[in-house]
Amino acid sequence: MSEFKHDNISIWSDTVELPSYPKLENDIETEVLVVGAGITGLMNAYQLAMKGYKVTVIDTDYILGGTTANTTARIMAQQGMLYSQLIRQKDKETARLYYDSQMAAIDEMEAIGRKHNIDGDFRRVDGVMYVEEDASVRELEKEAEAYKELGIDGTLLKKELDLPFETAAELIMRNQAEFHPLKYLKGILEVLAEKDVSIYEHTRGKSLDGDTLATNDGNSIHFRHLIIATHFPFLDYQGLYFNSFKINRSYGLVVTTSTPPPENVSLGGQDGPSLTTRHIMGADNELPTLLFGGMGHMSYMEKDMVDQLEKLRLYADQKTTNHERLYAYRAQDLMTVDSMPYIGYFDTDRDNVFVAAGFNKYGMTNGVLSSMIICDLIEGKDNRYHEMLSPHRSKGLLHQLKDQGTTPLESMGVEAKNMLKSYPSMDEVDLSAGEGAVVRDGMMKKGLYKDEDSNEYYVVDNRCTHMGCSLSWNQSDRTWDCPCHGSRFNFKGNVIEGPATTDLDVEVKRTND
Repeated sequence: MSEFKHDNISIWSDTVELPSYPKLENDIETEVLVVGAGITGLMNAYQLAMKGYKVTVIDTDYILGGTTANTTARIMAQQGMLYSQLIRQKDKETARLYYDSQMAAIDEMEAIGRKHNIDGDFRRVDGVMYVEEDASVRELEKEAEAYKELGIDGTLLKKELDLPFETAAELIMRNQAEFHPLKYLKGILEVLAEKDVSIYEHTRGKSLDGDTLATNDGNSIHFRHLIIATHFPFLDYQGLYFNSFKINRSYGLVVTTSTPPPENVSLGGQDGPSLTTRHIMGADNELPTLLFGGMGHMSYMEKDMVDQLEKLRLYADQKTTNHERLYAYRAQDLMTVDSMPYIGYFDTDRDNVFVAAGFNKYGMTNGVLSSMIICDLIEGKDNRYHEMLSPHRSKGLLHQLKDQGTTPLESMGVEAKNMLKSYPSMDEVDLSAGEGAVVRDGMMKKGLYKDEDSNEYYVVDNRCTHMGCSLSWNQSDRTWDCPCHGSRFNFKGNVIEGPATTDLDVEVKRTND
């Protein structure tokens, strides 16, 4: 893997210089407080700032440094075999309304870009789902039937598209989109600056007391409205969100190729390795540049990042003739029981706290959609999508019981497996610089990391501060990752992704101790 840049770097973040923002150093008041500075948080800030509200945004790390920087950035209402599923599990009206919501979000993104003359490489493409095996064609035909029943602009083809690899059938959904997320959101940041929106980095929300949010540094932010736009909702105990999502980990790979698919399609495989494929427009390379995504698995299925990326490379090389491999990264997505996001009131007790999460891998559309819905709720307006996507909607009794039963069991299974593992003694392990491992310290498990730049070891508690799950070492990203709910900590024990809000206990030891 030495040929890759894979330390949580993507082509998006490597090609855009974003502004930096200060850390919050004192108590403040604001009309709207947005926690989270990815696409969801910034688009919510944008909508409300445009309405004249005084808006403040805070983020645990730096802006646009999380999932928004590690995404395929496909802006799609075509979301797998979703519409036949929604007709089966809900009804035709819900399925059509969800499609309308996604198309409305795509149109909103395009309109905002035009209004502010944002150079975000936004362009319309056709979404294409394909299957490679004849045995899978029937499932694609069922989804095509759902398109027809719902009046979705789409077409089923049988081996008719000019692709560089063999398929058994393709289902087109027209008028979808792609963009460069950080170019686009840099333009949004410029608008927010003009609207005097305050943004603070390295400022972590920790606890809520009435209309006051306490930060990790002991500062207080008093608000009229609070929007929780973190990837996994922090304060998740109050809304029982810790039991609402499954964490899916997937991988991305950027390559140059001499046999690209057509530029006007964005591909999504539905069988075999199930890879997504899109062009990166405007990349400074002699050959066309493609982004492949795939090799997803649930977080409790602990798999080595380097191994997964190597498998992704092998599958990608079967699709197109690839040359230089430029970037590789891993992303996390929150999956819901009914495959629709949670957007709306955080709980049923307050009408001024909102949440947007559980985007099922489609955060580009649903992050924007959340800003449209939540802005309407704050303004006291009806929104036709709110009831459908409310976090408190009925998800279907059988599905909900299954989800609430399996999620804890999966976490218990991970713990049981970790208890049976044999770990080396901390006094005996021999780590190279930049390497980490789970070790024994007497009867306790610890996380050990040897620093590259000093003669120091970082020894951290191996239990996630969210709900106590054992942490796994991710050598590629040099992070401690929680397989239960997706929290991540850097090698010094600092939270870099929630729902955890508290750092790990850490002890620094010199090599001659």
